[in-house]
Amino acid sequence: MQKIDIVEMRREWLGEAARIYQWYVDNSTATFQIAPTNEAEMEGLLFFKKDRYRSFGVFEGESFVGYGIVTQFKTREAYDTTAEVTVYLDHRATGKGYGRAIVERLEAFARSQKLHSLLAIISGENEASIKLFSRLGYSECARYIEVGRKFDRWLDVVTLGKILD
Repeated sequence: MQKIDIVEMRREWLGEAARIYQWYVDNSTATFQIAPTNEAEMEGLLFFKKDRYRSFGVFEGESFVGYGIVTQFKTREAYDTTAEVTVYLDHRATGKGYGRAIVERLEAFARSQKLHSLLAIISGENEASIKLFSRLGYSECARYIEVGRKFDRWLDVVTLGKILD
């Protein structure tokens, strides 16, 4: 793995984050979004009112190659110790160990916020992400059958969870 830096997300990188995400919108079922994204939408996905949630940018040298998010799972108080984790890497930067590195950084941040469990909510077709999270100790805890439709295909959603403490 080439040396990477994982740093707290900054608004000046929203364009790069949108570019990475848009590739997945256009070319994959990793996201169920179909309409084009923009920086304003990305800002809502990557910046939070509550300090216990955070996003991080991934850099390979000077190049922004992805981002990871720890965000609120549900708004009800009983869910306060559970968060959702999301990772998007530039499609040319996959398979280099960056996914593992950003997930480990997200987990460290979640622990610092006293979060108890993390959930990764993944398209059933996204075998690479399912394998990544499984290798990191996440196990399948839910599967929703044919709940999305993209590229004229019905898509499942798989939720993998990990208890942190």
